[in-house]
Amino acid sequence: MKHWCFDLFLTLMDVRRGLPHEKDLIGVSREEWARCYELPAFYERRNRGLVTEPIEICRELIAAFGKRLDEAGEREFLRKREDALRLDLMEIRPEILETLRALKSRGCELCLVSNADAIDVLHWADSPLTPLFDHAIFSYQMGMIKPEPDIYWLAMKRLGVPPADCVFVGDGGSNELAGAKAVDMRTIQVRHIVKRSPIEDADIILDDFRDILSYTGEHA
Repeated sequence: MKHWCFDLFLTLMDVRRGLPHEKDLIGVSREEWARCYELPAFYERRNRGLVTEPIEICRELIAAFGKRLDEAGEREFLRKREDALRLDLMEIRPEILETLRALKSRGCELCLVSNADAIDVLHWADSPLTPLFDHAIFSYQMGMIKPEPDIYWLAMKRLGVPPADCVFVGDGGSNELAGAKAVDMRTIQVRHIVKRSPIEDADIILDDFRDILSYTGEHA
């Protein structure tokens, strides 16, 4: 298999490793943050690109928790958020980079397909992942999000192949594997960062990211 699509968050990059968290500025617990952060209405506005100004994204996020900060507090909230995401994009696990480089050395074409807002990927250009990808599709730029069919078809257009000739690799969040499967892509669930339960729409389930290299032949 020569054409590969990859999710970003919790597939290629970890999140939140030790930096001060912006949630502390608004006094919410980790549990409350996890519960409210992906509320459907706000998730769609961010990731569909209906709001793209970083400080406005932060204002809406703060308001989603029923909180308020003054202008200085909003700027600090944005700084903490941006710093954490920059670090996450820079400190990619060595085995992930090695595996992607190996795919490239075998003549594979790689496309990133990520639900992301404008803050999430502010520092994408500086990531060691960036030169390894032939294409990068970020939902906020396209106005479409996984698992909608259009975002997968856009990836196929960029790669120039039908879905059956492409593998989608992801941890399974956002029902991304179901979306890929629905357009006839082959699917791999990876669990090297988050040990999610096996997902029905995964053709293959891998606990070691490096095992992807076993599926570059015609049998993939």
